[in-house]
Amino acid sequence: MSFQWIIDNATSMEINRMPIVASTTARDNTVRQVSRGGNVWTFTVRLPDGPRWTDYRQNVSLAEADRLETNTINFANSGLSWMFDYQGSHTSTSGNISVTVPSSGNTVTITSAPTLTSGYHFRAGDIIQLGSVGKCYSVAADVAFNETVITLNRPLLNESSGTQTLRVGDACEWTVQCASFPQMSFIARDQIGWSGPFVFVEYFS
Repeated sequence: MSFQWIIDNATSMEINRMPIVASTTARDNTVRQVSRGGNVWTFTVRLPDGPRWTDYRQNVSLAEADRLETNTINFANSGLSWMFDYQGSHTSTSGNISVTVPSSGNTVTITSAPTLTSGYHFRAGDIIQLGSVGKCYSVAADVAFNETVITLNRPLLNESSGTQTLRVGDACEWTVQCASFPQMSFIARDQIGWSGPFVFVEYFS
């Protein structure tokens, strides 16, 4: 929960999907990089300068203790949840859409959803999660009301095949590790400042 506190109190955030790349060095010191496919979600988060240490000390200390552990984060209370709002035509998607997940590939198939006669099940850029413990993906192309195939932004990553009930929008959760923890300093009596951002990277088990 300590990483979630940082998300909920952020003043700004950058969200990227970084490619997974493997590097090798040849005998002549030439570095070759090969894409392994897919992208890893990365979150660069900044906390405000100037809060009172007495207000922040417990949460900051817990986050520092957790920095080598994994945490689950979401954006429902971050003030940035608009970035993850569901943009399809359904009025509610909580537990309403089920998909068949194959063992590989970058598509899943809708098997159960509320009936639509127009509009879209999903719009490109919508965020979905394959079940309660699956990874998060963005939808690569609009899925019209009469279509069932969802194309994902990356190949399936260690997902459980079979039927999964989707989480959608700010109901999605990411499992992350802290790749960078900024230095904290006292900038005035009982006030703290940061040397840079926190960087959280999607964790792969």
